[in-house]
Amino acid sequence: MGKVSLSGIKVVDVHAHPFSASKELETPVSFLRKLSLSVIPEMFSSIDRIEKHQPYPGSNMWIQLLLRSMSNYYGCEEDLKSIVDIRNKKAKDYSAYSIELFEDVNLVGTIMDFGYPQPPLNRKEFEKLCGTQVWEISRIEPVMTSLGKQNLSFDDFMEKYQNQLTRDLSKEEVVGLKTIIAYRSGLEVQEMNKEDAEKAYQEFLENDRSPAKAFRDYCFHIAMEACTKADKFMHIHTGIGDGEVVMTKASPSFLLDTLRKEKYKNTKVHLVHGGYPWMEEAAFIVSILPNVYMDISLQNPFTGHGVERIISQVLELAPFDKVMYGSDAFTVPEMNWMGVKLFIECFERVLNGWVEKDYMSAEKARYIGEMILYKNFEEAYQIKL
Repeated sequence: MGKVSLSGIKVVDVHAHPFSASKELETPVSFLRKLSLSVIPEMFSSIDRIEKHQPYPGSNMWIQLLLRSMSNYYGCEEDLKSIVDIRNKKAKDYSAYSIELFEDVNLVGTIMDFGYPQPPLNRKEFEKLCGTQVWEISRIEPVMTSLGKQNLSFDDFMEKYQNQLTRDLSKEEVVGLKTIIAYRSGLEVQEMNKEDAEKAYQEFLENDRSPAKAFRDYCFHIAMEACTKADKFMHIHTGIGDGEVVMTKASPSFLLDTLRKEKYKNTKVHLVHGGYPWMEEAAFIVSILPNVYMDISLQNPFTGHGVERIISQVLELAPFDKVMYGSDAFTVPEMNWMGVKLFIECFERVLNGWVEKDYMSAEKARYIGEMILYKNFEEAYQIKL
């Protein structure tokens, strides 16, 4: 019985955020902060008086695994100060260091959400920085915020909004739109109602981060229609994120009524983050709707050892050709690197378990690995690497 290895397979990350070349040296504390999903500055304030073998206060399994992998990669002690010292030397040429890490894990392409950080970074500059091919998704909320500052009438806002989405989708490098409506009013999207949307528009003008639910739902539908017309993907943030997410309405199950509407039958939808921690709901949705896909990002790598369990759970129900690799990396190239490393280590264990149980051959298991790491991206997005 052959052992399954995913080494040598190219990887496309279908959801991440660009980072810029930092000109400042990292301190142990600043580096920990960049690795955390927490937006609270006090999460990492000091690492003084840490005993030998004690985890750094506020750190979790994801940070533990990254530091251990970095110490192995650098050939140094698993000590944060030693790791950061070597990292600072290597990152003096930030581009060379980023390219080294991307090449180490054969990361050849990424779909980037340039909606974070703001102001947006430049795609071509980021491609040069990390030496990989980059495609964009255009986030709708910055468009809404920008237009909201112009104090337009509702009808004028909608006309300009629709025109901007059409322009964005006409760009070859843009593979779709993205919404973070889960952060503002949740995923329980209602039917389009112009009268209610116009009332909620006033709430949005007063505070562009307010729920303004009927207005946001209306904008969501216009974005879905634009993607349908352009035959490009609608990326929808599902599941957890940072602390602002509307947790009670973040499960992808809230989207089901909208996604199975007749008018969206042919709309390509990408469930970003696979709905974690409601990944079984996402797996069910992609199993019943032919044009809906999911990725395993954010949960990979930020759940650490949980990635193995999550891959197994997602593939209990999701078809093999509807799941794609992702990371949600957002601040430093080590996130992109560790995302691939951890995913492949965990995926190999899942695949080898299937082979040992005689569910499939090692050859078929490796092919499934290729599908999720890059082939499904090629097929769904009609892009040949």
